[in-house]
Amino acid sequence: MVGAAERDERSASWLRALTLLEILGGPSGAGGMGVVELARRLGRDKSQVSRMLRALAAEGYVEREPRSARYRLGVRLFALAAHAVDERLRGEADTLVERESVHLGERVEVGLRSGGLVVTLASAAPDVELRAQGWVGRTQPLASSAAGRALLFDHADDAVARLVVLGGLEGAGPAAPRSLDDLLIRLRQDRGRGWVLAREEAGSDLLALGGPVRDATRRIVAAVSVSGPDTRLRPALTAVSAGVLRAARDLSIALGYGAAPPRRPGARPLVTAGRAEVPEPRGPDPDDPHPEQPGDGTP
Repeated sequence: MVGAAERDERSASWLRALTLLEILGGPSGAGGMGVVELARRLGRDKSQVSRMLRALAAEGYVEREPRSARYRLGVRLFALAAHAVDERLRGEADTLVERESVHLGERVEVGLRSGGLVVTLASAAPDVELRAQGWVGRTQPLASSAAGRALLFDHADDAVARLVVLGGLEGAGPAAPRSLDDLLIRLRQDRGRGWVLAREEAGSDLLALGGPVRDATRRIVAAVSVSGPDTRLRPALTAVSAGVLRAARDLSIALGYGAAPPRRPGARPLVTAGRAEVPEPRGPDPDDPHPEQPGDGTP
């Protein structure tokens, strides 16, 4: 009986500690919180919460700001989270590209940003004709690739300009952007439709579509892209763009985007649960020189 009670109390203590971390990781904890406010939110005695915070601080999970005496999440927690997201992204990306390449019948890739370049993390194609060696690890300028521009969705114009200097505007295709102004115009059009359309920017007769992938912090951490011959993808633009957004949404959800923290029985939620705000696929771009023909269907 005593042993069971001790185990229950120990479990409850761990749950309270995790709840403290959830509070500090929510919107209200962005600037740090004091012991009194945390005790009120947790519904526990101030001295008990103070001891708990000191124990978490000793292990690096929270930090105390000396001047304000407010607590915030610690660097150790961020390091653990970053490692977990990185491992999860790699595993989920491999699974996703294999699934979506079969579903869409085209090459599907997941890319990451490295300076001014996009690096292919995972790649898959449905048949031998589309497969090629060396796709994983390949780099392209952010400016002239669908995945690259999707990775720029949240960047201000001045940040885009700095990254273009790093990655360059060189593109392998005849329609790659040739100036910063040209790139910014295309990027605004991409954001407006909710997905990237890059026609003959990375290669002749090559059409590519891309969508951003977000993690639990709503930060863009990767991008999904689909590429193939323009003559084959253009008639199915609506269906393929829907597939790109679906794949980006699925990978975002796998990384915790849109997830709400678990609720304790009878407790009010600490953070308002939000839906993954992935734009609905729209029709072809009105500025598209090759609009989709009525009656065209899936790939």
